[in-house]
Amino acid sequence: MKITMLVAALLLAASTSFGQMMQKGEFQANVNSEGWSLNGGSGMRTHLVFVKFGKAFTKDPMVSVSMTSFDAAPGKDGNVRMAIKPEQVTREGFTVKISTWGDSRVAGMEGTWVAFTNK
Repeated sequence: MKITMLVAALLLAASTSFGQMMQKGEFQANVNSEGWSLNGGSGMRTHLVFVKFGKAFTKDPMVSVSMTSFDAAPGKDGNVRMAIKPEQVTREGFTVKISTWGDSRVAGMEGTWVAFTNK
């Protein structure tokens, strides 16, 4: 009986150890964020937002970010240019890089993220 219980416990531990781990969340930045420079000037401008995971992963996860809303105005040519991407991904967190270029003016952006890995 004890051996059966031990084997069952080991199988349960092994099945959860090889499963996927996932975390998700939201981020935002705007003209009130320290260092924000996307609402003026021209050329490439970036703003970085650090995201800390609620619980550290056992290895560096894959991260996907998406934009959910923005406040922006077109440049003289009528285009609004923005990009977001995750950078510097570690077990503990990552940086969202928000970019604009040309003479587009971005006053704020919100988004979501998903991080996942096999344990």
